[in-house]
Parts: sequence; C-alpha cells; structure tokens
Amino acid sequence: MKKIIATILSIFFTTSVFAKNIEILTTSTLKGPPGVVINTISDLTRNTGLKFVAKQTSGCGEAVDLFNNAKEPIAIIWSDTMFKHTETTKQNCVIDFEKAKAIAVTFSAVDICVAKGFELKNGAELTLGNNKFNPQMSQLVHMNNNNKNIKFKSVTYEGSGSVVSALINKEINVGITATANAASAIQAGSIDCLYSTGSTKYGQKPLSEFAGKNALSEFKLGMMLFVKNMSAEQIIALEKSLTNGFISAMDQQNLINSKVGINKADLDKFIATARANVQYQ
Repeated sequence: MKKIIATILSIFFTTSVFAKNIEILTTSTLKGPPGVVINTISDLTRNTGLKFVAKQTSGCGEAVDLFNNAKEPIAIIWSDTMFKHTETTKQNCVIDFEKAKAIAVTFSAVDICVAKGFELKNGAELTLGNNKFNPQMSQLVHMNNNNKNIKFKSVTYEGSGSVVSALINKEINVGITATANAASAIQAGSIDCLYSTGSTKYGQKPLSEFAGKNALSEFKLGMMLFVKNMSAEQIIALEKSLTNGFISAMDQQNLINSKVGINKADLDKFIATARANVQYQ
C-alpha cells in the first residue's frame, strides 16, 4: 500500500509541479549557438517532467523585459555581450541578476576561416565576411593589424551561417564565424578554419599568432542559462539532468569551457567580462 501511495504522489508531483511548459528565451537568434544550447537543454530535461520551449523575440530588449517581468517559471540564455548591446541599441538588455538563478554556462570560440585550400598570402587585399551581430569595426581593425600585412575590406552578412555559405560560394576570401557554425562545412571539406579564439578541434592555431593579442583574439561568446520563478525541486531536477550530459553535448556541438553549477565567483567573472565587452565595439 505504501508503495502504491508513493507512486501516486510521484505522478501527482510530476504532473502538477513540472507539467507546464517553461519558455526559454534568447537574447539573439535561435539559429546560432544560443539555439544549440536551448535545444540541448530541452533534450536533456525531457524525462524530468520539465518541458522547456524555445521562444524567439524581436530582440534582446524584449527578451529581457519578458524575463524580468515574468510571474511564471521562465528561463533565458543571456550572453556576455548584452551590456554592449544595451549601449549600442539603447534597449535594456541586462537581466535582474538578483532575482535570477544561474544554472550553466558555455562559450563559443570565434574562428577565422577560408574556402578549402585558400592561402593567406603576404600583402594581399582580401574581403572579410562578418555578421551583423558582431562588433564589426573593431574586428576589422584587429584583423588589419596582422603579421602578413594583409588588408581586409569588411562585408556584412545576416548571420554566421550566411558567412559560411559566402565562403563556400567564394563571395568572400575570409570569414569570421563561430566554430559551431563552421563545423559541418569543415567536416564536409568545404572550408578550412585556420585560427581560433579558443578551439583547437580542427587544427586551428591561436588567432593571436595571426592578428596579435587583442580583444578579438581573446573573445569567446559566453552564454549562461538563468532561470526565474522555479521551485527548489524544479531547480534540483534541472541541474541534475544537465549534470548528466550538458558538458559532453556542448563539446559535440563545438562549444567550449562548459560548466553546470554556477557559484558566485563564476557569476561575478561572467558579469565582469560582460561589462568589459562594452568597450569591444
């Protein structure tokens, strides 16, 4: 009888406390690394009774407003470029950290890629493909300060995926893209990624060896999962489910330096980096 009662209580607990969908917001597009993180979280929590559903908003200001003012359980993938976006877009793209719980973090390195077999020759004049979410002016300056006296002219695309396509179609000579976005094209033999701000998975060298040590060569997009209005039981279930696969899943998706279980030092460092990124325009 006790076993039957325990089973009934377990079913009731799962369906009543965990049954509702929990929206998980992103401060940028779902097509890039944040979308990869959201899909992974949804997959890993599927058997816990928690159901995370991605919600695309019109921009970081709307996403943060929804998160800050939510009364129901909600989650957000907040990136360490959001203080910068607050400055540049004049929206509030910064969540209320005092009312949010940090759960996990991962980072996306940035790669410098070329079409398969293309060589970066001394003194060349080349086109550099970037995407509109990146700080294009400073990236162009840093890339032009390279050790091969190459001069780049910037071409802007909608996102990293478009940059990769432009490389494959030879619309540009060189592209700046997240490793995660470049991975399938690298594996297919369509492009080579020569330098990276953190990944060595495909034989990349540190970007500092080409462009010098600067804000670009040190940059990695940080993405931290925050939740709000979730019960202690829900948070325990969430952290437990992510502990069992988040880091390995991120590695498979070419994301780096992942961690589940964020302490105060982790959070303070993440926020400090986000504040420092304001200067990286």
